[in-house]
Amino acid sequence: MRKLLGIVVLGVMAGAAHADSVPDQFDMALKYADPSRVVAAVNTEFTAQPGQSVRLSVYDSEEAFLQSARIKHQASIGEDGVAVLNLYGLEPGEYSFAAYLDENGDGVLNRGKVLGRPKEPVAFSNGFVPKLRKPRYDETKVSVAPGSVVVITLKD
Repeated sequence: MRKLLGIVVLGVMAGAAHADSVPDQFDMALKYADPSRVVAAVNTEFTAQPGQSVRLSVYDSEEAFLQSARIKHQASIGEDGVAVLNLYGLEPGEYSFAAYLDENGDGVLNRGKVLGRPKEPVAFSNGFVPKLRKPRYDETKVSVAPGSVVVITLKD
């Protein structure tokens, strides 16, 4: 079975959810919220290895989407099964988030040789799950501001 990531963005300071939310994700968003920055919290619904890397790219325009990330971050999954990425300096606005679990630790999103499909779990903000094509920026963009928490749930 193919692994998927779901992404939920919660505007904690504004009290508004930008996508479907699950109570435990909301609790996690409250736990990691900081009014001075945007935070991404990657949670796993299966047993992930502590220390595995989660890599996150943030895009700020259609032209840059999937080509040139405005910000790239990585964090290790902690003992609690969560990787927390502090996105300091991210101004309020619309962004697209792309995340993947670097299962083999090589720092690269591994792809199949024939079709180029990702071999590692990948997800996009706004809950977009690509089927037969790459996503577009307008399908994946979400609004964030300091105090927002992007909760990314890695599913089996």
